[in-house]
Amino acid sequence: MNKIKKLILLISVSVLWSCHNNTPKATPSKVEHATLLVATEGNIFNFDLDKNRIAWQYKSPIDSAGNRNLFTLDGQNIFMPFESGKFINFDLNTGKIIWQQQIYGNEGTPMSMSNDRNAEAAVLRPLVPLFMAKPLVDGENILMVSAGQPEYVKRAWLYNFNREKGERTWLSELPTVYNYFAPVKYRDSYFVNSAVFLNKYSRSSGTDTSYGMFDGDVEIAGQPKQHHESNQFTNTTYSQIQTDGENLFIAEDGGNIYALHLNKDGNLPDGDISDPNNTFIKNPKVFKWVFQDKTYGSHKSNKFFLEDGTLYVEFGLPIDGKTCLFTINADDGKMKWRKILPSEIKNWTISGDKIIGNTAKDIFYMDTNGENYTEFRVKNIPVSDIKSIDKTHFIYVTQQGIEVFDTASKTAKLVVVKAFNNNEYNNLQIQYISK
Repeated sequence: MNKIKKLILLISVSVLWSCHNNTPKATPSKVEHATLLVATEGNIFNFDLDKNRIAWQYKSPIDSAGNRNLFTLDGQNIFMPFESGKFINFDLNTGKIIWQQQIYGNEGTPMSMSNDRNAEAAVLRPLVPLFMAKPLVDGENILMVSAGQPEYVKRAWLYNFNREKGERTWLSELPTVYNYFAPVKYRDSYFVNSAVFLNKYSRSSGTDTSYGMFDGDVEIAGQPKQHHESNQFTNTTYSQIQTDGENLFIAEDGGNIYALHLNKDGNLPDGDISDPNNTFIKNPKVFKWVFQDKTYGSHKSNKFFLEDGTLYVEFGLPIDGKTCLFTINADDGKMKWRKILPSEIKNWTISGDKIIGNTAKDIFYMDTNGENYTEFRVKNIPVSDIKSIDKTHFIYVTQQGIEVFDTASKTAKLVVVKAFNNNEYNNLQIQYISK
């Protein structure tokens, strides 16, 4: 599979990432009713679960075919990017647009936009889809990566927007368009990863800053010209990097998990940026530890979570499609436990104190220590993540509407009847907020 096809395929899957331990803590949200946010196909809905109705809805017609970008909720703000390049800050309770930015995917060539919606759509349509990573909220800074289809959008950018007014504080060009992962704050810098690189940017100005790996153009007889690409991992890294504040954790498609420990300045101790052998491939000693399982040697999906000092990842056997969930101690890279699932996982996440997911026919869940695995056959299969709303109830979206599953009675109830599509080129993202 070539890079473009793999990029588009993986973007069509939810690129979710844990906000515990690896990002600035989100500001708690206040709502007047139990709330479920649902984003899909250019729409964002606020569902009032006390009355089982839509409290408000926003629709972007140009994005109706799908939207693989993910929103971030922080306090009373929903920061939502769309594939048309719209980046909107919504008020959680009212749906009011607080501010809106337009991204074009080519900052070197500003475009003249019309106030006419049809004229605007004509300019934007050739650029769609613009893939924008889930925003990172860091105090007054809103960080977001923008890329696009490589054959149309030749450049990618890291943006920093001011939270209050949405004004752009700075932007920095990225070395490749193969990027759609959220930035990570580490020490006083931001790190961004893609299929082939890991880069560090200063928090104040967005300057591309070396962290101690080889960072130059060197020509060696008989070898290709060496540049940033020399620091790439053995295989591509189509997963969200994680951090506990002390280490960066990278999941490689080939199955390796890496821990990179940097000093207080976010640099490798004794790193030599002029040494062509000081690369991830040629100098694996730069890693604190590397995890690999020789049996389940393939990272089956791009799901990669960090919770309370434990890394959660899904490996699979390429021959029979079997899935195995692994947990790894983030401190030393040792496996804590692993569990083979009887059926292929379609989707999974960590919610509350449970690992929850679904196969083609069942919902399953277990404790985060791997115990008490349970699965139930359901009539309506989830097309979104499954979220825990209390000790015995889960909520998710199906093609028939919003459903609540009661683990005590082992029954599912459709609480909001509304048609949703299971669209390959779309992320159906949900977030539950209790009142």
